[in-house]
Amino acid sequence: MSSQVAVNSIEALKDLRVALALYGEDALGALGTIGAEVRRTVYWLQHDRPAYWHEQIKRRRERVSGAKAELFRKQLAQTPGSSTSLAEQVENVRRAVASLEDAEKRLILTRKWQSQLNQAILEYHGTIRRIKSLASGEVPSAVNLLTRLIDSLEAYIRVAPVSRSQADSASTTVPAEFETIATKILDAEPPAQDAPEDESADDLLNGGDPSETEPPA
Repeated sequence: MSSQVAVNSIEALKDLRVALALYGEDALGALGTIGAEVRRTVYWLQHDRPAYWHEQIKRRRERVSGAKAELFRKQLAQTPGSSTSLAEQVENVRRAVASLEDAEKRLILTRKWQSQLNQAILEYHGTIRRIKSLASGEVPSAVNLLTRLIDSLEAYIRVAPVSRSQADSASTTVPAEFETIATKILDAEPPAQDAPEDESADDLLNGGDPSETEPPA
């Protein structure tokens, strides 16, 4: 077994540490952005759309009543043998009824989509659980471990005598007893903390009013 171990590039360890830290930040940032969008969508579908279609149903019922009342007045105004056409009033009633039925169907679809969105949110949180755990727990632990390794290596290099031949060589060498430092640090490293539990779909569905909602359809 070799009595020495080569320390080829502490800079490579520093680059890896930076890359890991950036990955953790980017991953959590992306998950946070997606979470905010999910909450806005939940509010839009759970609160905004039902309120909108309930109001539309109320207004369209009033239009149906108005169109029927106008048709009835025209019918009463007709005299025997009158050639006055009721086609316009009949068409207005038909359109008002069709519009009302459309609003009622859309309200039913909105309730159906609420259930589907709820299920989709549960599935989404199941798929990102591992990524969130890595980004919020294991990546910071790895960054801390790399920091301790780098500090230890730099501390050794500062105190280790360097001969001319060592200075001219491609790598710096350290005694064999330093070979166990990584193992010792790994053994002493506490386990990564589990990521916090994801918000359930019910929590999202019962969440507060987000700052922005979709415009009415």
